[in-house]
Amino acid sequence: MDDFNYRGKRVQFWKLQGEVLDSDRYSETRVTARSGVGNARVRMRQKTYHDFWIRGGDGREQSIQLEDVKVPLRAGQQVTVVCAGLPRSERGWLCSLVNHSTGRSHDIIPAKTLQRRLRLERITGVSLIFALAVAALVVYLTLPPSGYFAHPWRMARWDYAAIAGVVVLVLGAWRKSRRGGRAARALKAHIGEAVSQAQQGHA
Repeated sequence: MDDFNYRGKRVQFWKLQGEVLDSDRYSETRVTARSGVGNARVRMRQKTYHDFWIRGGDGREQSIQLEDVKVPLRAGQQVTVVCAGLPRSERGWLCSLVNHSTGRSHDIIPAKTLQRRLRLERITGVSLIFALAVAALVVYLTLPPSGYFAHPWRMARWDYAAIAGVVVLVLGAWRKSRRGGRAARALKAHIGEAVSQAQQGHA
């Protein structure tokens, strides 16, 4: 499968293919409790798991686990699982499952979630540095002449500087959000192409 390239970052794609040998679904309930002064909070969270085994064309068997994803499977069906991960990383994510026996494909992880886990667009702190620089510039430009006041720094427009810094931070977050959405859409399109290749390759 073709790799995905985005702004100098490369994401590797590969596939797991074979016949379903066994399929098992189960759920787990996790209970967490937090105590405070005079009260206690109990939170219950239920997670569902789907474990199945596939046997590839070379006879090797592999176990796959899905979490909180409903994919209908039964023994004897032929499937392809599309996976993605960063180069030189031992961790990978299951993106989609193609059931060749039914002719259907199933999304396993949303492209937006995968984009965040791959960290294609991440917070670098550049916006914060730029915001501080803009705020400092506003303070400098609004300083009164030093000959008139004993403490000219106190007379600078710190309120304008704070507003300018916040505006820069908001714009930076907006740009980062837009770029993250663009990366997720490109990633989703690439996963769609990988699924199409898997379907055509098994036809």
